[in-house]
Amino acid sequence: MIELAKPLTYLGTRIQNYAYLLANPTYSKVRKNGGCGTLYRLLNKDWFPHQHIRTVLDVGTNEGQFIKTALALMPNVAIYGFEPNPEAVNKLKNTDWGSDKVNILPIACGSENAKLKLNISKFSPASSLLKMEQKHQEEFPGTETEKVISVEVERLDQIVPSLKIDSEPFLLKIDVQGFELEVLSGASGIFKQTPIIVCEVNLASLYENQCTFDSLIAFMRQHQYRLVDIGNPIRSSYNQEILFLDLAFKREKF
Repeated sequence: MIELAKPLTYLGTRIQNYAYLLANPTYSKVRKNGGCGTLYRLLNKDWFPHQHIRTVLDVGTNEGQFIKTALALMPNVAIYGFEPNPEAVNKLKNTDWGSDKVNILPIACGSENAKLKLNISKFSPASSLLKMEQKHQEEFPGTETEKVISVEVERLDQIVPSLKIDSEPFLLKIDVQGFELEVLSGASGIFKQTPIIVCEVNLASLYENQCTFDSLIAFMRQHQYRLVDIGNPIRSSYNQEILFLDLAFKREKF
């Protein structure tokens, strides 16, 4: 029976995934086009459309994975992508999104305006304003830092007013490899316009001085956000412990 358990579990997962594809045809398109399947599943729930999101603030745009996901779920939203990696920015600006409402800004977001060092990984999505821990390289070989550059960092709640965005409410998505709490601290001035925040967080120690799960939850509670859903976690290939996952928060008073 034990020998049968793993193949049966695998088969069950395959059947569930196939059923999800049948029920959600756009999911297949998102995966095929390089979108983020995990975030699609996280937001493709009954509670989400009721938020009537009109603008997406995508902090840590990288190669535009979430832009593709957001457009699949909300074809008419305006999207502002914040990405400090020059090579990624060039790719983003030369991508045909099928929408004239996608805007790319070559900026990193944080708790204060400054110049910081961006550690660019050989695997672009692993790049961070924080130094990578050895555990990250052990779990994900080939992600070591390739080069370090200086980038502009600005508070999101100062950038957004300057953009004169007239479409609210906002969805704020954050994927910044351990720098999440810094981004959130610099976004507090727009929380009243932001009913939904989607944020990746590490449970394992992958970056130096990274945001912790406990500190993130405490910060969100302090600002009247509650955890409403979680994405499929990424687990260690060695012991199956959770390394990181995506969280969805909804503001109680909006």
